[in-house]
This record gives sequence, structure tokens and C-alpha cells, in this order.
Amino acid sequence: MSINRFMDEVISRGAEAVLPHNLEEEWLERLFIAAKNFLAMAVLEEDSDEEPFGDENSMMLLSAVTELTQAQKDYTPDEEDDQVDEGLFFENLSCYSLSILFEAIRQQSEFTFDLPDTETIFDRDRLYAIEQETPVITEILNELVLGVKPDEASDEDA
Repeated sequence: MSINRFMDEVISRGAEAVLPHNLEEEWLERLFIAAKNFLAMAVLEEDSDEEPFGDENSMMLLSAVTELTQAQKDYTPDEEDDQVDEGLFFENLSCYSLSILFEAIRQQSEFTFDLPDTETIFDRDRLYAIEQETPVITEILNELVLGVKPDEASDEDA
């Protein structure tokens, strides 16, 4: 199973290893798929009979976010009641998913972004600044996540 390889090759190396710019191409591609699916589900708010995190790619995404969240909280495995608020976890999941998409875009384009570290990976202001500094990124995200091309979006607004 790929999830076991991901745990052995990435998660076991700690939070720095799951930062999007530190991921090997295979893992970035798998997390890209999961991030895109998660963001589409979150934006469309569709109810589905399908388990939203039931595939391996999604489990990898959840594992990466858990690793980073625990690193920020200085979590140790024997702390039983040190749980993360569900709302905070989903906020972190959204930020990490966007960071994965930004990294994939950065690698395939001429765009440059400040790379996150383990302290800034979930910083919404960092993500907002990227969108403000590179306005076309919003159009690219809409196309990636929702399949909406820029000219289609303007047709819907008319």
C-alpha cells in the first residue's frame, strides 16, 4: 500500500518533510489530487454517499496535516487528551491543500512564492498575500478545483 510507503518515506522524517516544496514528485502529485478533491468538496459543499477521505491519497493528505499540526503543538504521542479542535484541523487542512496546489503551480510555471515553513504553512495571511501578489492564481485555482475557465466565470457573472 502506498500509504505505508508515504508513512515510511515522508511522515517518519517529520514535519519539514511534508512541506509541499520538500515533497518528492510522486508524493506531491498524490497530495495534489487529494487537495484538489478536498477543496472542490469544500467549495461545492455537496453531500455525498462517498467517504470523503476514504482513498489512499486523502489518507496521505490527512497524515501530512496531522504531522504538521502536531509539530506546531509540540505534541508527544503519550499525551492522551491533547486533541486538536475539529474546526482548527479543517482550517489547517484547507490551508495545506491550497499550499499543495500553489507548490504544484510554482513548479510548473514561472511564478515565485515565499515558501512556507512549519510555522507558516497554515497561515491564511500568507496564502492571501500570494493571491494578492499574483491575481491570476485565483483563476488558475478555479480552473484546477472547479473546472471553471476564466472566460466561463466572466460569462456566468454577466
